[in-house]
Amino acid sequence: MGIIAPILPLFTETFSASAFSIGLVFSAFPLSRTIIAPWIGRISDRVGRKRIILIGLCSYGVVSLLYVLVTSLWQIGALRFVQGAGAVMVAPIAQAYVGDLTPRGKEGRYISLFYSSMFIGMALGPVIGGGLTELWSYGAAFLAMGALSLMALLFVAVVLPSKDIRVQPQEKASAMGRGFWDLVRSDAVMAQSAYWMTRGFWRQGFNTFYPLFAASVLRADEATIGLVLTVHLLAGGLLQVPLGWLADRYSRFPQIILGSALAPLTMVPLLFVRQTWVVMVLVFLMGAFGALSRASMLAMRVEIGREHGMGAMAGLQSGALGAGQMLGPLVCGFAVDRIGARGVFPLGAAVGVAGTLLTAMWLRRSNGSP
Repeated sequence: MGIIAPILPLFTETFSASAFSIGLVFSAFPLSRTIIAPWIGRISDRVGRKRIILIGLCSYGVVSLLYVLVTSLWQIGALRFVQGAGAVMVAPIAQAYVGDLTPRGKEGRYISLFYSSMFIGMALGPVIGGGLTELWSYGAAFLAMGALSLMALLFVAVVLPSKDIRVQPQEKASAMGRGFWDLVRSDAVMAQSAYWMTRGFWRQGFNTFYPLFAASVLRADEATIGLVLTVHLLAGGLLQVPLGWLADRYSRFPQIILGSALAPLTMVPLLFVRQTWVVMVLVFLMGAFGALSRASMLAMRVEIGREHGMGAMAGLQSGALGAGQMLGPLVCGFAVDRIGARGVFPLGAAVGVAGTLLTAMWLRRSNGSP
């Protein structure tokens, strides 16, 4: 999934797109996630996980290959929308599967192990995508993304146990009935929603417009941009497991607040630095602080999922994250068209800090636990 992170903004710019149009293209992916994720998560609580993951990987891989045929901006947007639907059948449902396997008291470690593997994989993506584009073309990166998706499809089909782990009957009733809507309105889930939505906003705004900022202001090439994005993801991948251990051993509330506030604030100094190594230090810190808060929020989500359905909670998280990822490129694109790419960083930092305050308020109301 990370292969096209450094190149898609530049690829869409070849169609003479405005920043707001680029934001629209990027918003198509999370739009489908926002619409579909809560329903897919709840369905997986009824029918099992594996078949949904296979459908998602198949659609994601096929759509990846179709990028090489696009001739207009709206076609990219349409492919992003369909690909978002495929993606929401994979990562959130896989998280629910991991939640099914997680012993009590080890929520932070188990779900963080999953996120570590995902982030390390995604960290390799920008380097591969940027390097393939430098050596050959945009099409080479799209083909690589499709090939890897189809490889994952075959691997899951062969290796993942065919007998899915299902939730208990009482969990199904809660996930699919009136209890689900009561769950959505609970303080613990409102805290989760505020965290993931605002995080999705500033992260996607950064991922969408940092490549344009780096190319125009820092004169960075695709490979360098890919390396910067890789460092960001690699920080989360390497630190997620030890931080998951911290989430299981110590109070989660201060870890959430500290990491949630400091991660977006690291974007502000990016306005003033020009050395690539300093940029990499800052984005590494961004990834590290993000992993600190994420480990505890995920552990809380697993605990809520045991009672109300792992798929339902994974779907709600993905839907909230998708809503933020949808709004981030749109609002940031509007800001870039008005005041330039520099406006993305303070805007994202402000939204991130606001999300921290909302998360803290709802966590306090829920006593910091599900």
